[in-house]
Amino acid sequence: TVSRNGMVFMSSSGLDWSPLLRGWLNKRSPSERDIILSIFEESFSNILRFATQSLNFKMDILEAVIVRQACDLLEGLIPSEGATLSSNHFKKLYVFTVIWSIGALLEWDDRIKLQHFMQSGDENSFQLDMPALPEDSDDTVYDFMVDADGSWAHWNTKVEDWVYPSDETPEYGSILVPNVDNVRTEFLINLIHKQEKQVLLIGEQGTAKTVMINSFLARFNPEVHMNKGFNFSS
Repeated sequence: TVSRNGMVFMSSSGLDWSPLLRGWLNKRSPSERDIILSIFEESFSNILRFATQSLNFKMDILEAVIVRQACDLLEGLIPSEGATLSSNHFKKLYVFTVIWSIGALLEWDDRIKLQHFMQSGDENSFQLDMPALPEDSDDTVYDFMVDADGSWAHWNTKVEDWVYPSDETPEYGSILVPNVDNVRTEFLINLIHKQEKQVLLIGEQGTAKTVMINSFLARFNPEVHMNKGFNFSS
């Protein structure tokens, strides 16, 4: 008997996002599986096609990785036990997942183009549960998150006051005053980290990536966790 080992290569042109999503959904409850699959099937192909053909991703990435990121976000957003979410709640989580799986790879101008495409649901044969944006405001869909009760909430409602410590003088480079941007980023980091998965922040110099990571790591007990930083800037 002769045994031979080989490799099976699946091209992204022959294997789209659907089997990857279905593989993750097989680990979810039947009720969640049916709702989430129907929501994705309604619009995800159109949104992903628009993004890959019309927008400029800031790093090369496979479609499979985008879908994996969407599944990881959903897994972090859906309560692990207890509450049963409504269909409308899932629809909002889907919008949030799309803007931070596809939109996370885009610069600001392209993020707005993605938002406009998602808002023009009637023209694209789908209708999404987007947050209501006041006409006299500069708010975008990226300024909103899905609250525990399934409603859209502005990120500024999650920003806590920062008080300068009275008993010490903190190192200037370690000070991170809470604002919408870093509170949102910290939420997304924690969403993935609590699943014991890896997080990568990308962005221009001076966007506080290192400060946010150091602030996040500082919360861990040094008796249990260790961390090491490497500077590649030079």
